[in-house]
Amino acid sequence: MLLPILLLLAQAASPPQPQEPPATPAGAPLSLTEALTLARARSPLTAAARARAEGAVNAAQVAGRLADPDLELAMENWRPGASDFDAGRDLDVFAVLVQPLDLFTRGGRKAQAAGERDQAEAESRRSIQELDLEVVRAYLEALRGRELESVHASQADQIRSIVTAMHRRVEEGYAAEADLLRFRAESARIETQLVRARIERDRAEAALAVLVGGPVASRLLMSPPIPVPPDDDPAVFAERSLEHRPDVAAARARAAAAQGGFALEHGRRLPDLALSGGYKRTGGLDTGVLGVTTSLPVFERNRRARARAQAEARAAELELAGVTERARAEGEVLLRAARELSQRLARMDEELIRPAAAARRAALAAFREGAADVLRVVDAERLYSEATREALDLTVEAFVAIGRARLAAGEEVLP
Repeated sequence: MLLPILLLLAQAASPPQPQEPPATPAGAPLSLTEALTLARARSPLTAAARARAEGAVNAAQVAGRLADPDLELAMENWRPGASDFDAGRDLDVFAVLVQPLDLFTRGGRKAQAAGERDQAEAESRRSIQELDLEVVRAYLEALRGRELESVHASQADQIRSIVTAMHRRVEEGYAAEADLLRFRAESARIETQLVRARIERDRAEAALAVLVGGPVASRLLMSPPIPVPPDDDPAVFAERSLEHRPDVAAARARAAAAQGGFALEHGRRLPDLALSGGYKRTGGLDTGVLGVTTSLPVFERNRRARARAQAEARAAELELAGVTERARAEGEVLLRAARELSQRLARMDEELIRPAAAARRAALAAFREGAADVLRVVDAERLYSEATREALDLTVEAFVAIGRARLAAGEEVLP
């Protein structure tokens, strides 16, 4: 009966464990939003950052408390074996408790701990944002590998059929052997691109699997809608982003912690007090002990530590100014890039993919009718291949740029 009660008490006393999202069933589609949720819940890097932040918060909560007292227990005049030794009369017993007061350093310790807490929280936020962007990139690169593999596989089949047709034309004397050799070279080039596309897909799937904590098949990924970049004036956006950027928050927290460290060392230049009190038994008499202990600020007065702490505080302030200016300059560029890439991506299908596909279809149709030369077909195939890769590369770049801009505006990476 006692064991179940102890188990219940232990469960009640233990802190609640974070709940992981349910695993995605094997063979089920995986959206980008689901991938982000899984990565946040399962990433050991973000868990480590959260653990550091929790530790810094707990440390800040106890930073203002008094230091632990020192207890001294001592016995003197112990003479075991002596014939005239009487423990009750001859032993001197001391029991003294010394309590440091921390009159001049407590504020500095609290400020330093608060800065370290804020820095750990900023680093935790930054690790989550970097994880989100890494998931977005890996997810879209897996999609890119899948689409490129599909396109190159289609091209490889098409070129193989053309090579077969050209071989018959050469045998029948309707085409030059040089044209056949050119198509064979083009076929080898496309086969090589197909292999590279498969390798890119496999790498992206492996990277995404590590992030979400389980195997991923690119065929089950779903093309996400294009997110909308923030709707702000670039200058206003750059200024507003300073409040949401983890690097600025971390630099600000480092400056605060360094200033707190200087206040701590500056407070130590003054003599701090320690109260002592206790019990003393000497010569069979019981007496009390009460005293005050302090240092004498005559020579060093903590000058070396104060000089180092002051320099560190000044350096942290300069670093904060540099990080802030860099973030402000990057903010405008970041928003403009996100908007331009978003607009370009929205027009990519109409302006690049459809014309390249139409040119490819026309060249192939003309070739089948015997009215197109070899170079026209080869150029059309290469144009379509390059257009597809350019569009897919732009998709990855645009999603990441828009995600960075949204995070800088204090929004989620995806709406």
